[in-house]
Amino acid sequence: MILEKNSAAYRWYVVLLLLLIFILSYFDRYILSLLVEPIKKALELNDFQIGLLLGPAFSTFHVLVAIPLGWYADRTNRKYLLLAGIVIWCTMTASSGLVATFLPLFLMRLGLGLGEAVVSPCSVSMISDYFSRKERSRAISVYMAGPYLGAGLAFLAGGFIVSHLETLGHVSWPIFGTLAPWQAAFVLVGIPGFVFAGLMLSVREPERQERISKGTSATLAFRYIWKRWRGFGSLFVGSTSNLALSALTLWNVPLFSRVYGWSVAETGFVTGLFYFTAGPIGTAVAVWATRYFEAGRTDGSMRVLLLGLIICVPFSAFYPVMPTAELAVALMFVAFIGKSVATAAGPAAMALITPGEIRTQSMAIFNTVISLIGPLIGPPLIGWATDALGDPKKINVVLCGYVLLIGLPSIVIVSLGLKYYRAAVKDLEEALQAVPAQH
Repeated sequence: MILEKNSAAYRWYVVLLLLLIFILSYFDRYILSLLVEPIKKALELNDFQIGLLLGPAFSTFHVLVAIPLGWYADRTNRKYLLLAGIVIWCTMTASSGLVATFLPLFLMRLGLGLGEAVVSPCSVSMISDYFSRKERSRAISVYMAGPYLGAGLAFLAGGFIVSHLETLGHVSWPIFGTLAPWQAAFVLVGIPGFVFAGLMLSVREPERQERISKGTSATLAFRYIWKRWRGFGSLFVGSTSNLALSALTLWNVPLFSRVYGWSVAETGFVTGLFYFTAGPIGTAVAVWATRYFEAGRTDGSMRVLLLGLIICVPFSAFYPVMPTAELAVALMFVAFIGKSVATAAGPAAMALITPGEIRTQSMAIFNTVISLIGPLIGPPLIGWATDALGDPKKINVVLCGYVLLIGLPSIVIVSLGLKYYRAAVKDLEEALQAVPAQH
């Protein structure tokens, strides 16, 4: 039976499909973190070069093209743009398994970032147009479970895949020839995305809602945000900090291997399990907290972001320096819950202060800003600091300092920015009341 376009069932079908695509994008993004040690050995790399692959190699194009693509998506069919992005990133992931030196692998990661740059901005924009302001935060919060489920799948299923491939050793694969285990892992996780690209054809482009002008200027989103820079800025700082803390997960395998003597499979299983448990718990907490904080308030989503940071920062800072692996994983579980709460809150808060005609570009600006420190700067900075200390096991100290340096100031800034966020919400609501009803 074909679902009606405006039915609740169809709208939630779109959310589910976009969630699955988001999950896959994070699977492909995070699989590299499970392959750090074999890639480092095979290509004779140091931790700084690994940091480049984990961070800038993915984030450079992701940052450079996100805003232009967001502007373009506000004026074209978002469904087909997202479909093209899926094809590009899956091709780059699979092709990563066909390289044998650092530079080609770096270039494939650049392509991965290019393809994934459209995923979140297009998806959040489309979901926003499918749901009313009252329902929107819940729908986006569900969608934002994607990073945790995707990363969890990468560590849990990816850890199993990598371990199994290592037992097989070098194997001759049809079409691709003889591949090392780490190369085969890239090929296997890249192929399924083409199925989801086909499923995107079942999605109908929604009509854009909540327009307050007919402007098409490329600078309209920038001018709108700059005029309310304090409200947007506090949101950007909080979400940037939360994403920056995710850099710890990229170094989980080296951390637990070097400090606690764990294998890739053990670390992958625990980390993946936490993503699948703590991630949904955090999303559920975010949905509940949003309902609680929104009662009589206009800054509910920002308060949820602040709550997530208050949980995440201290537990993220101290789990790497625990004396035993058991204590480390206990604190890490709570940290994951906090990160999931904050992850769900950021885009939901953003969607409530941006008008429909610039929503995709605004989300692209949001993603670009928060990616500058987290994925782009964080991983190589951690790798450089670890190399500078001269002892790979000192990675735990580096991770602790990194969290405290970024996390503590962000909590203060978000707290002080609540009143400015409320002002931004009021601005948009008054502008919407001033335009004719939209149909």
